[in-house]
Amino acid sequence: MVDRDDPDFLSEGELKGNKVVNKTREDIGRIEKLMIDLADGRIAYAVLSFGEILDKGNKLFAIPWEALTPKIHEHAFILDISGEVLEKAEDFDKNRLPLTRDELSGVYTYYGHLPYWQTVVAKQAGLPGETESERIARMRRTSVRKYPDFLPADTIKGEKVVSIAGENLGKIEELIIDLQAGRVAYSILSFGEFSDMGGKFFAIPWQALQAKFQEHAFLLNIPKYTLEKAEGFDKDNWPVTTREWLSTVYSYYEYEPYWQMPKL
Repeated sequence: MVDRDDPDFLSEGELKGNKVVNKTREDIGRIEKLMIDLADGRIAYAVLSFGEILDKGNKLFAIPWEALTPKIHEHAFILDISGEVLEKAEDFDKNRLPLTRDELSGVYTYYGHLPYWQTVVAKQAGLPGETESERIARMRRTSVRKYPDFLPADTIKGEKVVSIAGENLGKIEELIIDLQAGRVAYSILSFGEFSDMGGKFFAIPWQALQAKFQEHAFLLNIPKYTLEKAEGFDKDNWPVTTREWLSTVYSYYEYEPYWQMPKL
């Protein structure tokens, strides 16, 4: 939950490096990265370092977003995990990023959280005559992917954006995070000299972007004529993000706002 005195939306750049404190407000570490689920823009997990106070040195830890409560005016996050649990937690090397979904499932289980993708799977009916073990095996087979499910937000930023026709349109400048929902509310794109859109930034729904790993790019699934008529904003005058404003952005690009999607 987000403190009501704090903003609901912040950029990834404003979140990275924030300190992490325990319930007694003792400084125990900081946020190193936010790992984004490419399928739906969720924060799959936060990468934390705990420094010397927990005897963890320079090791990194994957933490479910639900275990963190933002206190933005304090530039901090309260971590709702006991010191005893953290002391026994498994760390990982930065070269292991990103974790696989199976590895992340183990992380969620260890900290007592149900993986967010399983909350959906648990509500979906299995095949007729299928046992629970067979259903789980089927879900694992169908979830095998050639490319990673998650990427660090700071590596997504700066990636080029291409059209369906393969044209180089611009790049991703920033990701705006919905703190309460724990996901990318929208991405901020620049389009260079494309049409007369140079010099402006544009808010784009995450659903409109698809990772193209072989091209080191993101495909933008929005027609060119729609982009040419889109309302941008000045680089030095970003809009104040509200649900009402964001709803108009999603509506213009013909995407359903994520907070209005039915929960399975």
